[in-house]
Amino acid sequence: MLLVHGFLATPRVVGRLASGLSRLGYCPHGVDLGGLFGRFNARPVEELAGVLADRVEQLARDHRCERIDLVGHSEGGLIGRYYIQKLDGARRVRHLVTLGTPHRGPPLAYSGNLLRPVVASPRQMAPGSPLLRDLADDSFPASVRLTSIYSPRDAICPPLSCRLETRGAPHLKNVEVMRGGHLDLLFSVGIPSIIYRILGSVEPPVSARRQLTPGRLVSSADDYEQHPAPFARASERAVA
Repeated sequence: MLLVHGFLATPRVVGRLASGLSRLGYCPHGVDLGGLFGRFNARPVEELAGVLADRVEQLARDHRCERIDLVGHSEGGLIGRYYIQKLDGARRVRHLVTLGTPHRGPPLAYSGNLLRPVVASPRQMAPGSPLLRDLADDSFPASVRLTSIYSPRDAICPPLSCRLETRGAPHLKNVEVMRGGHLDLLFSVGIPSIIYRILGSVEPPVSARRQLTPGRLVSSADDYEQHPAPFARASERAVA
């Protein structure tokens, strides 16, 4: 499993989520997207998706797993989508779970035009942007599951910006949680359990079943505290 942080965040922001998922038996890893001052994610989504692609290939080599699960918070979900839809990531990803991701673009992102000389990604997340039009729900590959988790209390990415168009698409799903705001989707103690149920509640798409490796690898929560960038290291074969 690979966790992808959002705009102006660092890998450490998903540390509590990583610890919770570890306790449930997953082996969560992180990705350093770089950015402002070499740490804070601010580059265009296309560039960040390339970084994600390299990290996924590294995990595939290190752990001998052909497909993994991705969990992306906020812009991290869009980075995951771009990787899957535009960089042939569908061959590596089994399920993408997004937390407060603006699949439709939050109105707040219009302010990104003011930051245009400094960072590009906020305007890419604005409603109707070329990037979001290019990542249409009906073009999301049916061989990968996509689940959007969002909260009505999220003032940054409200439900209308997060909901997927699921009609006639069984591989797409919306899950609304009634408590918590944008950052609570990372820090709430209940979110790892929701992700656990989502990932375990459905069979993988038929075209992907033969590529999955069995089992999950338990990783200590202490691994994240000591090594926050790759939250855990593992030498056994597993679904990452």
